Amino acid sequence: MNPDAQFERDLEQWLQSEAPASAPAGFHATVIDRARTLRQRPGWTTTPTVRRFGRGRGITLLAAALLLTGGALAAGSGLLRLPAVIPPMPSPSVVAVATGSPDATSPSPSGSATPSASPIPVAGPGGVWIWTGTMVTPGAEKAVRLLDGRVLVVDGASVAGDATDWYDPATGTPPSAKLYDPATGTWTATGTWTPPAMRIAFGVSTATLLSDGRVLITGDSTELYDPATGTWTATAKPIGEPGSQGTATLLRDGKVLVTWSGTLFPGEGTAQAGTAQLYDPASGTWHTTGKMITPRSRPVATLLSDGRVLVAGGDTRNDWTDTAEIYDPATESWTRIANTHNAIGPAGAALATQLPDGRVQVYSTRGSEVYDPTTGVWTAGPKPTKFLPHPWALLSDGTVLTDDPDHQKVTDPAAVCTAAVFDPRTGSFTTTPPMLRCGAWPSFTPLLDGTVLQVVGMDCNGGVNGGCVSAGAAELYVPAGVPLPALPAFPSPAPPVHPSPTPVPTPLPPADGPVPPNARRWTVTVDNQSSQPATMVVVDGTAGKLVGSATPNVVPAGTTMKVTFLLPADGGWIDANLRPGEGGGLLTPDQVGIPGKMVITPEGDTTWVGPATP
Repeated sequence: MNPDAQFERDLEQWLQSEAPASAPAGFHATVIDRARTLRQRPGWTTTPTVRRFGRGRGITLLAAALLLTGGALAAGSGLLRLPAVIPPMPSPSVVAVATGSPDATSPSPSGSATPSASPIPVAGPGGVWIWTGTMVTPGAEKAVRLLDGRVLVVDGASVAGDATDWYDPATGTPPSAKLYDPATGTWTATGTWTPPAMRIAFGVSTATLLSDGRVLITGDSTELYDPATGTWTATAKPIGEPGSQGTATLLRDGKVLVTWSGTLFPGEGTAQAGTAQLYDPASGTWHTTGKMITPRSRPVATLLSDGRVLVAGGDTRNDWTDTAEIYDPATESWTRIANTHNAIGPAGAALATQLPDGRVQVYSTRGSEVYDPTTGVWTAGPKPTKFLPHPWALLSDGTVLTDDPDHQKVTDPAAVCTAAVFDPRTGSFTTTPPMLRCGAWPSFTPLLDGTVLQVVGMDCNGGVNGGCVSAGAAELYVPAGVPLPALPAFPSPAPPVHPSPTPVPTPLPPADGPVPPNARRWTVTVDNQSSQPATMVVVDGTAGKLVGSATPNVVPAGTTMKVTFLLPADGGWIDANLRPGEGGGLLTPDQVGIPGKMVITPEGDTTWVGPATP
């Protein structure tokens, strides 16, 4: 008899017996071996391709046998995988879903059912935020998921807290790098790099995962991180002075296309928006490539399924632009394509992602668009109901986790910080539960298990005089229906320590400096709108030394009066409420005699408005 027919006959007889749950000894293994044999035949794959035999009855009977032989067979063989069913739960934010136990049995009609399922907690509606490990070093500018699922987080160097933008290793904080392991929820420090002394404070413009698993970092220096060794290697810097980075896109050949923002205004520097360069990891070199047709700053860029790159929107000199173009790596050239229906904001106010069918979805505050590379046509979609801010992360169901634009999280110590889930199909937002820690400039990184890692770059809540400090807090967002990761219960990290306020010297005393030779006399109307008296001074502009006089030299609060200044013929600055050692900055010597008046604002700032009678 044909082996297939014999197997089908034996299987049918067993299923029709009075006690199908009590299979003959060895039958479980027989079913498994037979199924594997069938799968290994030519034409049998693990994909949904169906190859029928015996009019399909063998497959039907085999499925029934697999179900009846228990959860252990299904789980152990990998042949049968039942989808998890998550019932709708209005509350709480974490629910439990039961899964079959390997030795579960059917209860007898007269007996009560015994627990046969283990609860698997999943996030309820709206999702849930949970703590994960605290970063080993605070600060986070960029985050990128590595090939093995870990996350590399890098932070740029900081200056010493003075008025300069120059980094000095003796006083500043060097760049830091750390790795997050989703399996344990813990952080470890990894190799770091130090920019040369007296360089501009290191900023991380982009972090790009390369095809070989390394990470390219661009900014005020250009570095390569190798996760296999945990080390950094300096690589070639871009050609010329390309300005700030706009986009970085990994191409099919392993090279990286980088478009540079630069300036849109001639005369404001050597960099111009629209320039592009290619980085070759194999040689560690850069070369210029075709310049974009439309100069734009901070556009959105997406790799298409055919290897080309779509660049759309961004800032132009006047406003957001509705132009778009495509870069072809084969010719290293750009081609203008049809305009979008709505102007697309710059990166941070817009985002783009490729859909499974190869089309590209672009979301912006002014509307949403879908671009079809096969037809070159843009199709308008629903307009988002709110501003679409950075950061964002694409979730597995096609929705987008984004920062909630409605909360104030930078300076208000009492702020309740939330995120929002954006649905591109409706343009609507659903607010998540409150985050566990507020912070400025967070980043969202999707993990392989469907959760999202959030790291906070800066903590500005409760800062002294609005000051911000680097933060080390990290938490996970678990979307609705996604199982909670099997991590230990991490404690809430300690709040960051803000520095004590720096003593502020009192204003210069209401006294005149020496009468300057060949003094220039100028009478100015001063409007003091603040609640404090304003001390009027003439200083040298560098060290805050008195070099002239003002009469009267104190303007009471809420008073408008005329003040006569005596200024040096070749120097001297007019200002109000300067501190010892500060320089002047309101009116320079060449501005003496211009029409207008000095205004001390309610906040105590000094401004110049006009016209007024001097």
